[in-house]
Amino acid sequence: MLYLLDGQTKTPKWNGQPLFETVSATVEEELNGTFQLRLTYPITDSGVHETLRADELILCPTPDLGKQLFRVKQVNIQDDMIELECYHISDDVMKRQIKPFFATNTTCQSALMRLVEACPSDLGLFSFDSDVTERHTYVSDEDLTLYQALMDGKHSILGTWEGELVRANFQLTIKKHRGNDKEVILTSHHNLKAFEDKDNSEKVITRIYATSTFQAEGSDEDTVLSVVVESPLITQYPYVHEARYENNTLQTEEELRQWAMAKFTHEHIDSISRQLTVEAYQLDGQEVHLGDTVTLKSQKHKVDVKKKAVSYTFDALEEVYLSVTFDDEVSFTSSGSSGTHSLASAAKTILDVNQSVTEHRASKERANFNKVFDRQFERLQTEVEDGIAMAKAEGERSGKKAALDYLATDALEARVAALQKAKIDELTVSSSAWMTRLVSQQILSEYVKSLEVEADKVVIPGQHSPVFSLDRDGNLSIDTPLLKVRGESLATQAELKTISLTPGPKGDAGADGVGIQSREQYYLVSAQKTGLTTTSTGWTKTIPSLTSTLKYLWNYEKTTFTNGSTTVTTPVVIGVYGDKGVDGKVGKDGKTLYTWRMYADSDKGDGISAVSTGKRYLGLAVNRESATPSTNPSDYTWSSFFEGTELGGRNYIDDYAMKATTFSSVTSEWKKEVVEDTSSVSGVTVKMTCTKAGTGGFHRNFYDLRSRIGANMTFSVDLKASKTVSLTIGNELSGTKVVQVSSSWQRYSVSWKVTSAQNHSYVFYLKSGTWAVGDVVYLRNVQLEDGNVASAPGPSLNDLIAQIDAKADNGFMKQQLDLLTEKTESLRVDLEAKALAKEVADWLKSYKEFEKNNEAVLAQFNQDFIDNTARIAAIEADLKANSLLLNFVNTYLRAGDNGVIIGKKDNSEYIELTPQGMMIKSAGNAVMTVTAGVIKIHHGVFVETLQVGYYRLEAARHNAKHLVCRFIDAK
Repeated sequence: MLYLLDGQTKTPKWNGQPLFETVSATVEEELNGTFQLRLTYPITDSGVHETLRADELILCPTPDLGKQLFRVKQVNIQDDMIELECYHISDDVMKRQIKPFFATNTTCQSALMRLVEACPSDLGLFSFDSDVTERHTYVSDEDLTLYQALMDGKHSILGTWEGELVRANFQLTIKKHRGNDKEVILTSHHNLKAFEDKDNSEKVITRIYATSTFQAEGSDEDTVLSVVVESPLITQYPYVHEARYENNTLQTEEELRQWAMAKFTHEHIDSISRQLTVEAYQLDGQEVHLGDTVTLKSQKHKVDVKKKAVSYTFDALEEVYLSVTFDDEVSFTSSGSSGTHSLASAAKTILDVNQSVTEHRASKERANFNKVFDRQFERLQTEVEDGIAMAKAEGERSGKKAALDYLATDALEARVAALQKAKIDELTVSSSAWMTRLVSQQILSEYVKSLEVEADKVVIPGQHSPVFSLDRDGNLSIDTPLLKVRGESLATQAELKTISLTPGPKGDAGADGVGIQSREQYYLVSAQKTGLTTTSTGWTKTIPSLTSTLKYLWNYEKTTFTNGSTTVTTPVVIGVYGDKGVDGKVGKDGKTLYTWRMYADSDKGDGISAVSTGKRYLGLAVNRESATPSTNPSDYTWSSFFEGTELGGRNYIDDYAMKATTFSSVTSEWKKEVVEDTSSVSGVTVKMTCTKAGTGGFHRNFYDLRSRIGANMTFSVDLKASKTVSLTIGNELSGTKVVQVSSSWQRYSVSWKVTSAQNHSYVFYLKSGTWAVGDVVYLRNVQLEDGNVASAPGPSLNDLIAQIDAKADNGFMKQQLDLLTEKTESLRVDLEAKALAKEVADWLKSYKEFEKNNEAVLAQFNQDFIDNTARIAAIEADLKANSLLLNFVNTYLRAGDNGVIIGKKDNSEYIELTPQGMMIKSAGNAVMTVTAGVIKIHHGVFVETLQVGYYRLEAARHNAKHLVCRFIDAK
């Protein structure tokens, strides 16, 4: 029976959910190789198939290791079946990482200890041991998986110590020999159906170049030993095949030579390999397990060799072998990484699946026949012994001739016929078993102890001709110089040659045999745990569902024979309702555990604080009994807030407002418009209108990324559309993303690593459907930056410099300041020169005309000055955020001969600060100076008032066209 267990189960001791409906389940294991289970389960109303999921565990019987855990790896759901491929539980740790390690001149157990130590993670319940005591050296100079270090190839631990792996659930053991020599004989006359023999000289080696490299004690230099060893069979081949071998544990030439010679004498690498393929019948109760050695014989092909069982296929439902594979050598790889797999030349013993199952089902009939045979044999034995006694009595009358006459009687023929009948077609009885009975309990009983018994003859050890043989037709042959019965001579070899056995009368036809016509399973659910019989009501051929009241599932089997008779088994409980398991032990009093959270400036816990503001690392401590967090950094596990985060900020796309950008259409056609948008960072929105229906969309090569290969980049843009659509946006080579665009603005971004050495566009393509004429897509504030996080959009470096130059040329005034300064200076001179009222009136008239003519210019200047002041502040902030403030300072701030100068490098407009004061120049002329507390204005315009001494000139309050001169009292 197979059982389904939860994937977290840690023991094979308890059964799980029975898999009653399993159609087939086969276990396959290779010595030092794969160990897996293949299972087929039907899709039925029971719903059990729904619980068969990947990573669950199945408890399954195996031939010699008992119940083993297999993890479900592949689930293949078909129309009415589910096929599962499961790997042995030991496969759970085969992908664990193993750091480089070495084991020098140690036993296999010590090497396994080094292996466990080299695993950075805990191996849990899995353990490793070995009984191999030979000392070898294993060196690993790179990171490997546990599978590679343990068993992958000749240079793994398993290959180095030449052991045989046993995987028993969580225990992995490397044994010197996994199996035993069972002395089981498979012969072509008994249990072999087919035979194939192939010779292969491809791998023959006849000359070895052996080396050993080591550092002698007290020496810092390597010592290298080299020897050449030739095979004793080298002259038997018309060629020489050479190979190099290395063993750095040997420190003398003699040891190295003996080790190399052992390759020929023990490993037989100089012999032609023999590939034997055989097909066998059932083994009639003889046990052959993985690692066991058996003898294969074929008189016809002159073969008498021993082979090791290196793999098998096992029916886990019937618990019988389906096939056993035999080979000369053990494989040390299952991946092929260490050369040709030895199973490629394996001698396979393939038992036909259907026949094996049929023979297993007939095992009860065969056991019954054996009992009948034993009873018949006892009867024949009595008859033979009585006949021998009669022969001895007759011998007194007529000598040896009477005993020989007995050998020709019907009793002997009856015995031979009975022995022939023992070989029933479908109920094969071991020939060696009945031959042993014949020889040991009848004639030649004292002689059998020194003879070798084979399936059809008795052979003297060291001889080839049998002294006693029985062929398939029942003909008995005796080749012996003297025949004795119970120690008395009956005939010599010469006399035996004159005896001929005449056939006896033909017996009556036997009765028709009785076979199995059908087998039926009956099920019943009941609240009773005992007491049900086959006559109880409610039995059905389908498996019913269990409930909390009807919790016991009963079963019995009905067998119908071909003669109409039937037998039934005793009903038994095969399942119990499993809604609630046995109550567990009372647990200990629980404790409230707490998780502490603190923040710090580094992964060492520097600046530990309960406040996250300004901190870069988070510390966690779990399962703490106190509710008050500790301030000891060592109590916490620290992790960075920003691990894996890359921030850019610089926009690589010039004209990010896309005012001058042109787009190319694909399939459909589009028209571009630039619309003013006060909510946009760039101040505008690009409106793309479909003018020709179709799929695709539009694209634009915003920036050539060939200079950024290997960098992480992020592309972002604001999008909305006249209808909800799915768009593919981003760099068309490995940098795209599908987004849902609606009628509301939303910013989308896509990050990728630049790998292409080609220049590609940035696309806005329809994922599915078509565009209609009149469909609109809006986009704004496009940005391309370093890193994997999109930041707020802004102008590129070139856009920013262009803005600064434009504002400097337009806002600071070359034409306006020059004009205003010149006229202000002229007005000041006129005021000083004219004191009479008439002159003042004339001057006032001239001033008003001047004011009128320059009102628009003055207003524009004031507005430009305000705008420039605000924008300079904004530009300064942008410069700081984008690391451009230094460039600004280098451009507009420098040291002069007398002090610090702020302004253009061409000295057309600047401010000079000196220890004596400040001076402002425009167009190369001094406009204003501040020295010793006195401001001197050389040129300027007074907008509201001008005061000289106690007199102040200003525009009239009710009529700005009138100039008023007021006397100002000093008090």
